Amino acid sequence: MLPSDRLNAAIATHHPAASACMSDLGRAMYYPQGVAAQAQEAKGARINATIGQLTDGQGGALALPSMAARLVGLPLEDAVLYAAQGGRRDLREAWRRRLVRTAGDRISLPLATAGITHGLSTIADLFAGPDTDVLLPDPAWGNYRHLFATRRAAPVYTYAPLGPDGFDPGALRVALQARARPTLLVLNFPSNPSGYTPTVAEADELVEIIADSPVPLVVMTDDAYQGMVWEDGLLEGSMFDRLLHLDPARVLPVKVDGATKELFFFGGRVGFVTFGATGAGAAALEEKALSVMRATTSATTSFSQALVLDALSSPDLDAQCATLLSELRARYRALRDGLRSVGLTPWPYNSAFFALVHSDRDPEVVRRELLAEGIGVVAIPEASAIRLSYASVDASVMGELVSALAAHLAPR
Repeated sequence: MLPSDRLNAAIATHHPAASACMSDLGRAMYYPQGVAAQAQEAKGARINATIGQLTDGQGGALALPSMAARLVGLPLEDAVLYAAQGGRRDLREAWRRRLVRTAGDRISLPLATAGITHGLSTIADLFAGPDTDVLLPDPAWGNYRHLFATRRAAPVYTYAPLGPDGFDPGALRVALQARARPTLLVLNFPSNPSGYTPTVAEADELVEIIADSPVPLVVMTDDAYQGMVWEDGLLEGSMFDRLLHLDPARVLPVKVDGATKELFFFGGRVGFVTFGATGAGAAALEEKALSVMRATTSATTSFSQALVLDALSSPDLDAQCATLLSELRARYRALRDGLRSVGLTPWPYNSAFFALVHSDRDPEVVRRELLAEGIGVVAIPEASAIRLSYASVDASVMGELVSALAAHLAPR
């Protein structure tokens, strides 16, 4: 039996939905027992002649003095030597402990990725292709189409639960009922670009709709902005947590998240992929994902992982995050109040970094006019809207941003 056949059999047994949705590339993948695997087995050996990196002969790092001088307080080994494939074990375990607080223990050991996009791409490689539909929210982060359609040639369909007038979970039901073959469904709450998170009741309805899907699903939750909610009554955790009880013959939940936004470490490029699976099924899915990572970015940056682990080990991490979240909430309120003061009605938004404001004029024209005045915004032509990232605007100048936007959105 080929190594890939062994993994495919385990997945088919324990997670039939994942098996039904798996791409041809995903079916072919297995983790090779090459240099990386053999080097990991030899870690701690008295004489280690496996991995191709320069050490002092005892496993310690040899670094250029010009670099070492900048790494004050961080062991050189955590910065200049390779990390394990899939991420250092202590970091993966620490991130799992973070997830277990809301998800419980019915989850795999997370794999570390080179940023959230790398995590999304890994899942695209495993489950997206010409024979699997991909169902995306509309509007959505623009890079999704590159990941699923351009790279993987998957047929992409959309559902539009959010519009200027509010949130309609039933839009997902209509889109799912139209599916006739296995589907990769993407959920993104809080949303980029809309900045919307469903209420608890809306989230419960989404779970019921997913449970009633006529086709097997892999449901990937893009949780980049998890926990950043600014109003009461909203879903504070992840949709991933609420999907874990569903029948594995029908649904495999997959969570993609990371330190990028949750720990405000934008340049660190540390993300995670976690499967809603345990036991042999989880092990097979992890090996599939690890094999994709090995064939793309290989090992993730060592020093970024070390810094994330230090943060997760800090006893006052929640308090540290709360300080920055408080600043974000203040900016949200400044934008909310500013838009009301000039009579602009945005799409519903309540979380994360963003708000969409409807434009009767061509959004790209508005964007360029504002840019000429030294104000940067993002045009979303397909939604006839301007996206504002209030996360990067100090509350003291929010009024200036809003006034300028109002002046250019007026019909001419």
